[in-house]
Amino acid sequence: MADLTNNRENWGSRAGFILAAVGSAVGVGNIWRFPHEAYSNGGGAFLIPYILAIIVIGIPMLIMEFSLGHMTQQAAPNAFKKIGSKWEFVGWWPIVLSFVIVCYYSAVLAWCMNYLVDSFSNPLPWEGNAKDYFNREYLQRTEGLTLGGINWPIFGALAAVWGLMYLCICKGVKLLGKIVLWLVPLPFLMLIILLVRGLTMDGAILGLEYFLEPDWSVLKNVDVWRGAFAQVFFSMSLAFGVMVAYSSYLHRKSDLNNNALIIALCDLSASFLAGITVFATMGSVAYKTGQPVGEIMKDSVGLAFVAFPEALTHLPHSQIFSVIFFIALLILGIDSAFSITQAALSSMIDKTGWKRNGILLTMTLMGLGVGTLFCTRGGLAWLGTIDSFVNEGAWGILFIGLVECLVIGWCFDIGKLRRHSNKSSDWKIGVWWEWSIKLVVPGILGALFIWKLKEDFYDNQSYFINSQGELNGVNVFGTALMLILFLVAVILGLWRPGKKNELAEL
Repeated sequence: MADLTNNRENWGSRAGFILAAVGSAVGVGNIWRFPHEAYSNGGGAFLIPYILAIIVIGIPMLIMEFSLGHMTQQAAPNAFKKIGSKWEFVGWWPIVLSFVIVCYYSAVLAWCMNYLVDSFSNPLPWEGNAKDYFNREYLQRTEGLTLGGINWPIFGALAAVWGLMYLCICKGVKLLGKIVLWLVPLPFLMLIILLVRGLTMDGAILGLEYFLEPDWSVLKNVDVWRGAFAQVFFSMSLAFGVMVAYSSYLHRKSDLNNNALIIALCDLSASFLAGITVFATMGSVAYKTGQPVGEIMKDSVGLAFVAFPEALTHLPHSQIFSVIFFIALLILGIDSAFSITQAALSSMIDKTGWKRNGILLTMTLMGLGVGTLFCTRGGLAWLGTIDSFVNEGAWGILFIGLVECLVIGWCFDIGKLRRHSNKSSDWKIGVWWEWSIKLVVPGILGALFIWKLKEDFYDNQSYFINSQGELNGVNVFGTALMLILFLVAVILGLWRPGKKNELAEL
């Protein structure tokens, strides 16, 4: 295939691309979501379906997205357009959904930034009752979905987060590749520091027993396998449009298969490292407070903003370790957030040919505007509601992954992708990979999709009417939101801007 965009910028180095992709895959979710999923699903036993999910879904789909972006030299929408113009909306769908995700994800990063500033206080402001501090003093949380006014310190931090993302992205991927050389290794180093400190604390073994002593009986539970496959899907940034966009800036002779394997192993290592760190630290809290480890671990968001901060107050020099923890969280989150923003930015540039900084400034202001919703006193409830539909719902990212595999596997000569990926790779993928994308991955994602629909409509008896015969406003809102986002993706796919952006046929 001819080089479509000879003047397209590139990462400048393989290390820059790998670290950027690792930064996208490894985020705040590795710190709180993976340990919580492991606790909820049999501890060490959870690692078995989790590793299998990386092998069966993670690496094959990562190779697929790398190959598609690299071969077309386009972000997701135009890459799918090259498969067939009617499929362009498939590329816009993850971009639209992931931009909604980054709008509330950036609010979580604003919390991290505020907590980082508060970490310099002596004593730490949450010392004594971290749960009350988080809910009452910091969030000033209201009940339900009532807004309750803007929490200005959170809004100020949100503006700073978007400002940082703008500065990281504004000069293109070459600068981004240089930034991640420093940003990505730093939180790993900080996690290692916290790990060493956690392992030396009294009671650490109580937490490690939860994590490393498996409950093999849970492997009979379908929910455990579903949780493992879903965790890998979210953790590796699959079907977000990110990996397609990032790989489109790779040098033409890049080793795609090895890159996918390296990134998958880095993501697994980060999750395991976070698990050891969190469980050891929570074990020390259980030892000192007399609480069961399970009671401390039951709330995933609270793990990062309640349980872990409380644990840090029991350490000597607690301010230092609190600063280390929240710098690690903030950097991990920023890396993931600007990867999503970069994917959306690349998609709009490829579609319209408009100037980079103008599009980025508009996106930044839009993200800040939408994110203001999550800076209100009811922001946490809105965040949880929207996340449950966009990120974890039946029609969210998992379903997009299913559609992507079906379109690429059955509406395109997938052998071209395999041959392209093998061209410059040290190890080659065989025909098994094609059938994995055609049948195995869609089969698993389809089963997860059907299982989620069953939960929504059958287990709850009625999706839109609750047990009291009243309209379920949350589900009505979520369904309407997903329909609107889908329609936006379709409209973007049909829209033909004034700039001619004709693409060569594959």
